[in-house]
Amino acid sequence: MNGMASFSHLRNAVSCTAISLVLAGCSIGGLMTSFSVDTSAKDTQVVTRSEAAKAKPAAVVSAPAPQPSAAELAKDDPPPQSIEQLIAETETSAGLPIDSYLGFSETEDRTDVAAIADTEARSAEAQTDAAKDPGIDPINTASLLPHVDPGAGTDAGQGSMAEPKQNRIPGLMPLAERQCRSELNAMGVTFSEVEAIASGSQCGIAYPVKLQKLPGNIAISPDVTVNCETALAFAQWVQADVAPAVRVRYLTGLKSIETMGGYSCRRVNNGTNSRTMSEHSKGNAIDIGGFTLNTGKTIDVSPKGFFAFREKGLLKSVRASGCEYFNTVLGPGYPKHDDHFHFDLKQRSSGRTYCN
Repeated sequence: MNGMASFSHLRNAVSCTAISLVLAGCSIGGLMTSFSVDTSAKDTQVVTRSEAAKAKPAAVVSAPAPQPSAAELAKDDPPPQSIEQLIAETETSAGLPIDSYLGFSETEDRTDVAAIADTEARSAEAQTDAAKDPGIDPINTASLLPHVDPGAGTDAGQGSMAEPKQNRIPGLMPLAERQCRSELNAMGVTFSEVEAIASGSQCGIAYPVKLQKLPGNIAISPDVTVNCETALAFAQWVQADVAPAVRVRYLTGLKSIETMGGYSCRRVNNGTNSRTMSEHSKGNAIDIGGFTLNTGKTIDVSPKGFFAFREKGLLKSVRASGCEYFNTVLGPGYPKHDDHFHFDLKQRSSGRTYCN
């Protein structure tokens, strides 16, 4: 009985010992587990393998793309191009300039520029002509009227004095006539308009003027009717040559000029041995008989005595200078001209002047 009891006690002891060892192992494992958890980093999240696998795709999607630094951007960007480089890049492989590539032609461009320049030149010329034209009418009426056509009707060939074919159109005057009058006004010439003169088929003046006073207050005595071109040449000659020649020789001014004829419907030398019409018949000539100075002295156009040095010098100077303004100059020594000077603007086919 005692043996059985001892064996029972031993078995119980062994069982208790085994149970104690098991409990001790569990305690040690729990302590190790606690120690491992306590010593880990507080901000590190411990996840299982399966959780890490699930979280990985979301992390890749949400992660921001890396941004390059300013230095890297500056290093990669090319330097800015100039305008010339940009234009050069637009040239085609065939070497055409940008204008041709875009549809513009250099030839057409030059043509357009030339056309614009031509238009501007024509406009400037038209403005210049308008500025010179003193005009009664801005329209050039020269083509509307005959320059000189004062002739008469069918019986003119019989030598009768017929009425003119047509009268002037009131208010209209050719441009050349208006310009001539403008020059007379600019010089200070006193003149008046005269009605158109028409006598026969070979005599007349379409637009005559009556000269009354020249520049420098030089009187025309008596006043004389001529065409405007003759009046202008006469005024220019007296102003530039005759008046200065008088002052040089007599130390005084010219008071008046004595005329002996302007317009006159007649033949050369008053019809003596000639059938040619005189330039007087067209108002294209003027005759001078003498000059009166401010002192009252009169110098007539006639042969002078041996001792009349100043008078002969003045008349010689007047005669010579007249050849620069007129196409014909006649005076003492030429038949029928012993007492006057004759000046006219006759147009010769040869273009020569005749001074005698």
